[in-house]
Amino acid sequence: MSSAESAQPAQSAPDGPAWAIVLAAGGGTRFGGPKQFSDLGGLPLVAHPVRAAAAACDGVVVVLPAPLLDRWAPPDGVRAIPGGATRAESVRAGLAAVPAEAGVIVVTDAAHPLATAALYRSVVAAVRAGADGAVPGLPLTEVVKGVLASGPDLVTGASLARETHRLVQTPHAFRAAALRAAHAGAVEAVEDSAMVADAGGRVVVLPGEPANIHVTTPEELEIARLLLIHVQSEGEPDEHGAARLSAVR
Repeated sequence: MSSAESAQPAQSAPDGPAWAIVLAAGGGTRFGGPKQFSDLGGLPLVAHPVRAAAAACDGVVVVLPAPLLDRWAPPDGVRAIPGGATRAESVRAGLAAVPAEAGVIVVTDAAHPLATAALYRSVVAAVRAGADGAVPGLPLTEVVKGVLASGPDLVTGASLARETHRLVQTPHAFRAAALRAAHAGAVEAVEDSAMVADAGGRVVVLPGEPANIHVTTPEELEIARLLLIHVQSEGEPDEHGAARLSAVR
């Protein structure tokens, strides 16, 4: 992944609207079930990134498990489609549903329900400013060690350098043409920004949000519920998306 200080020249701003793909087609193996439908503050988990994306983007596609497509009805204006067997297949299903005229495509997931609309606007703005991709990240605050892939967790080497690594969150934003080109070869990858960077794209890392946790386990869902109570008590200004937020509710 290239840094914000990449020597590559900035490209002209992409034309066309910004669209978001919300990935929620997983089976929730580590969670113990389809977590995207778990309750968070009176709404399904998946409703939160849909709401934030709708506040920051011109259109939203949500990708759900094919057998559970009717389990949750998205708000008016949000299209629900069936996902694939892998994350990459689900991204490509979303790309097929995004209009060809889109200039920026945001990829996010139900596992990051507390990302604010401001964070979505931030990554979109970075792409509008010339980057091929933009992701939010946090500095490492703990030591990260390599361990054996099987057997006991034995340390295998030196710690990762904190100065040159980030904990990357979603949402990610991309120049639409760059993301479509990266997926054109039907490559099976678990992370889109690496695909775009490997293809020569300039991907920048922006400041993430500490409350934007990754919900993988029931315990993390409980933490998200506590954080949401705090966020709701503080309130998040959203001068650009109030109408669309109310529509999602």
